[in-house]
Amino acid sequence: MSTNLQPFFIVQSDPDGKGIPYFMDKHWTPELPDYEFYDSPPCEGDFLNAYSLKAKTYQLNGDYLVDENLVSNEMLYLCEKLNVKCIRIPVDINLHRGVRPQKKYFLFFPLSYLSILDKDESTYTISIDLDSGKLNTQEERGLKKTYYESIDKFKIKNNIREHLFFCNEIAASVCSIQFKNEYEALGLTGVSFKEINDNYQYSAWS
Repeated sequence: MSTNLQPFFIVQSDPDGKGIPYFMDKHWTPELPDYEFYDSPPCEGDFLNAYSLKAKTYQLNGDYLVDENLVSNEMLYLCEKLNVKCIRIPVDINLHRGVRPQKKYFLFFPLSYLSILDKDESTYTISIDLDSGKLNTQEERGLKKTYYESIDKFKIKNNIREHLFFCNEIAASVCSIQFKNEYEALGLTGVSFKEINDNYQYSAWS
């Protein structure tokens, strides 16, 4: 396996309004535990071994529903091949009028949370707490991570070895070029990929 995983890509939802809905009204049985995944992954021990889901949509055939935290069995096989660290829990899904999707689905959360910004080679602005005037960092405010107002030049560290992870700087799922290529070669659907390159800029307000 290649050790050069760059470039890296932001994994974005790519709905089509059919088998990849723009939005699904969902009812979980039992209810999912409360979780907050922007700073750290959910605790796997808080979840049960399986769930049922009633989704008000007529079709469901996407492989990575990133906004719904759902993946197909085919997506899971790719994650296993590339040693992606994740929470994966079987989900029994019923669609509108009792229709069942042809694919098997899993509740899915990446477990790797990485800071990939090369601060020496990048141009960025850290956000400021309006009440205290302090920077939103671990050092000044005791936060779990640094919060960025903007990143105008995003250079990635050279030592990133994960194929799919949650990027701390931009609070989004990011993948390697190998993950992207294999995902597309398998004909998997549900997401598009935006390269983090010299033209990419991040704003917390966009």
